[in-house]
Amino acid sequence: MSNLPFVLPECSNPATVRLEVYSPADEPLNGSLDASAYACDAHTIDAVTAIQEAGFTARRVPMAPDTTRTCGHVYLFPSGSLAGNACPRWCDETECARRGEHRSPVADIDTNRPEPVIVNVVLVQALDDDASPQVAITAADTTSEGEPRSLTLLLSISQGYVLSNRMRLMTEAVRRDNGGLR
Repeated sequence: MSNLPFVLPECSNPATVRLEVYSPADEPLNGSLDASAYACDAHTIDAVTAIQEAGFTARRVPMAPDTTRTCGHVYLFPSGSLAGNACPRWCDETECARRGEHRSPVADIDTNRPEPVIVNVVLVQALDDDASPQVAITAADTTSEGEPRSLTLLLSISQGYVLSNRMRLMTEAVRRDNGGLR
């Protein structure tokens, strides 16, 4: 990863060592856990040296038996100081800085038949360090004369979860009442 303040040795060998990388602090291990770095036996000392020379603390910890990484792989913890504005896993990773937010790919609510309102759903999160992801539901009314009108509703993740459950229960009730018809 090019944005790291240290360069780890890399090879195609499987990693056998996991190093927890802690940000600088007055006492060892009192900084935040910023990353997990992986190394093979041959490059462990070089990896620890690179991390320490950059002012970070490296602590060797056991690797989970089901973990497979290659030497030189680094996982940045989203809450750590090295992550900065790294994109969340769900982000489409395009134009985040220009938009001022992370955004997932758009999920169109498509019924495969003409509808008077076009609806889509997307996850959004401001680039601020303390911002939480939100569910954005946008509806565009295509029946009006002139310009289509649109409305975007922002929900917390919890509200989105509850809404999805309520919608499922309501649509299942309609299906039962209509003999399974959609």
